[in-house]
Amino acid sequence: MAVLTIRPPAGSAVPPHTPRPYPLDVVSSPRVSALAAALAAGAGPGAVDAFWAEAARLGTPLVEAGAGGGHVVTFLWRDADAAAVVLHANRLSDFRDLGQSLMRRLAGTDVWHLSYRMPGTWRGSYRIGPLAEPLAAPGPDRAPDRAAWRGLRAAARTDPLNRSPLRERPGAPALSVVALPHAPAQPWLARRPGVPRGAVTVHKVRGRLVRAYLPPGAGHRELPVVVLLDGEVWSGDGGLASTMDNLAHGGRLPPAAVLMVDSGDVPARTRDLGCDPGFASFLAGDLLAWAGARWPVTRDPARTVVAGQSLGGLTAAYTAFCAAERFGAALCQSPSLWFPGGDAAEWLTGRYAAAPKLPVRWYLEVGGREWDLVGPVRRFRDALTGRGYRLSYAEYDGGHDIACWRGGLADGLVALLG
Repeated sequence: MAVLTIRPPAGSAVPPHTPRPYPLDVVSSPRVSALAAALAAGAGPGAVDAFWAEAARLGTPLVEAGAGGGHVVTFLWRDADAAAVVLHANRLSDFRDLGQSLMRRLAGTDVWHLSYRMPGTWRGSYRIGPLAEPLAAPGPDRAPDRAAWRGLRAAARTDPLNRSPLRERPGAPALSVVALPHAPAQPWLARRPGVPRGAVTVHKVRGRLVRAYLPPGAGHRELPVVVLLDGEVWSGDGGLASTMDNLAHGGRLPPAAVLMVDSGDVPARTRDLGCDPGFASFLAGDLLAWAGARWPVTRDPARTVVAGQSLGGLTAAYTAFCAAERFGAALCQSPSLWFPGGDAAEWLTGRYAAAPKLPVRWYLEVGGREWDLVGPVRRFRDALTGRGYRLSYAEYDGGHDIACWRGGLADGLVALLG
């Protein structure tokens, strides 16, 4: 199927990385302070063992009431040999402000700790990186470059005391997730007893790996269809299948098919999800035609959704622009609307603002802690509403984070198909 062929102008293709525009509120943990006081008063090693036993019982990070409001969130790492330990928390850690991500060691113990005061609405993911060598004292002139920071992140590990691991991609160490008491609920994510399960099957379509979710008892009834990018993320801990099962069983969504398109390696993902007309044509043409030949999926664009996150969210918005006659709904989470960067930044926003209104409905969301992205997403929202589009918009207290997107995906599907 032919789609509108629009190519982005040349740009840097490098996402903006400005410093975090606000300091983190680094505070003291009441439990860590109590341990320090006990040790100073002469308590023996048993006090440290009891501290770790309590941490294992409660799960980490520790969450305590803040004296001035909010919650004290304390990240812990047990290591007697590390020379330094770095917290890698989504959109809290900033390699230009490394001092606020370095964990502190309680002298004479194996307790490494770092506490932030956070609002009760926050949800985020993190890993922890113990280092064999000390880091240079952090400061504006000593921050690691991005390549060195990526190396530090690659060596980071899952928090063994955290009770909510999330494996973002096959082969990667699991993220650890924390959700404070007033973070948006994600009630559709976990498997529920007695809920019939759909099936996920794996296919190759024009050389691309596609994982297809079909609801239980699909039969011959016509199904709404969702094309979801970065499919390798959503087929595992992303929880797509359980979410779809629960939403349909709970009457929030009609049973629907989901085509999860893998993004491949980094060069392939950067190429395909960078407003590529060939990839948009594949989604609107080859992929939907292939699915229609096998299953009773709808051809009604109003019940056909293209969805993605980050570069996938950008591509969802781009594909809706190029193929509105096939995709009548777009679900964009933290879309990379800075693309293509440089002087051509926010190019797609300009195209929507200048073009006649298309028959596309929208669900758009972004994390309030995505300091480089929240502005472009708000401007895109304003461009759409200025053209009269039907749009649902949400900002959550979190970052560029699948831990947040898992819940937002359900909200967006209900808004567009429910």
